[in-house]
Amino acid sequence: MTRQECLDRLKADAYEVAPGQKVRTEQFRPEDAEGIARLYYAIYGDTFPIDYLYDPDRIREANRRQDLYQIVGRTESGDVVGVMAMFRAAPGKGILESGGLMILPEYRKGLLLYRLYDLTQKIARGLPWLNAEYTQTVTDQITPQKMNERFGARGLGLEIEAMGPRLAGDGRRVTLLDEFVVLRDVPHDVYLPERYAELLRNQYAAHGLTRRFLPGQEPAGGTRWERMEMPIANLAKLQVTKIGADLDAVLRQVAQMDTAHALHLQLPLADPALPWAVEFARAHGFWLGGLLPLWNDTDVLLLQKLAGRPDFDAPQLLTPEVQELMRLVRADYEALCGADTVL
Repeated sequence: MTRQECLDRLKADAYEVAPGQKVRTEQFRPEDAEGIARLYYAIYGDTFPIDYLYDPDRIREANRRQDLYQIVGRTESGDVVGVMAMFRAAPGKGILESGGLMILPEYRKGLLLYRLYDLTQKIARGLPWLNAEYTQTVTDQITPQKMNERFGARGLGLEIEAMGPRLAGDGRRVTLLDEFVVLRDVPHDVYLPERYAELLRNQYAAHGLTRRFLPGQEPAGGTRWERMEMPIANLAKLQVTKIGADLDAVLRQVAQMDTAHALHLQLPLADPALPWAVEFARAHGFWLGGLLPLWNDTDVLLLQKLAGRPDFDAPQLLTPEVQELMRLVRADYEALCGADTVL
């Protein structure tokens, strides 16, 4: 079914769940797919940006592969009242995103939230090929950050105003905090840009990640890149896997294509041309986002730019480390804001 066909079907048949039932927390079963799709629609309406989560058949198919691991809160009658998941979103083979946490309002009291988190982390640690897990945590509330900290996640990147306003929110876009748990480190060489070297060295040291820091080189050959869109979030991403001498032309091409509010640039820290690329990207208006460890199975530096001036005071941030990261992100934006740029 198309996205619209799925939405029309869900809209025509409201999800009604009797309150007060006992709830078990378990891994996904095929019969849970219908309840998961209905839960997404009950919480998000038609605004969730990932199409397949409205389609029970595609949910079942994704769970059959190593692309999706869903954990559900299931009532005695089989209704799905809560869900959390690990899924493939980053390009690396050894990394999964953890997220998609939703609980029906009638079932948000009690221990269901903790039990969904706990079972998700137990499953993650049982996957022998999984090197890293991350979550893109909303910052318009503080509770998710507290839960992630309890299970060992640490914030290393900030995606400013990357998510659209909530249906019942104040109309402001939402900043996401990229939080990581590195289960099995993969030491490798990285090439630090001078302007962000202190931050990156501190992040590596604070989280016990072993890297060899090498001097950069000028690029050669062509840039390998891919552009992805999330129209509902008004977000576009430019993923660079090899930095070439034509990066300037690539960034000009992308600028002509993009009308999104937020544009992310992912640059490989394992590429010797990374320091050169950062300075070129800044000339095109990109500023600091943060470190994405093992994103491509090696590390990635996130840069970003927005269509308008962001509200840096809106995010609620839990830890001093993340508050300091926000200070550096904001300072980098302010330093660039008054400078001449190519765009």
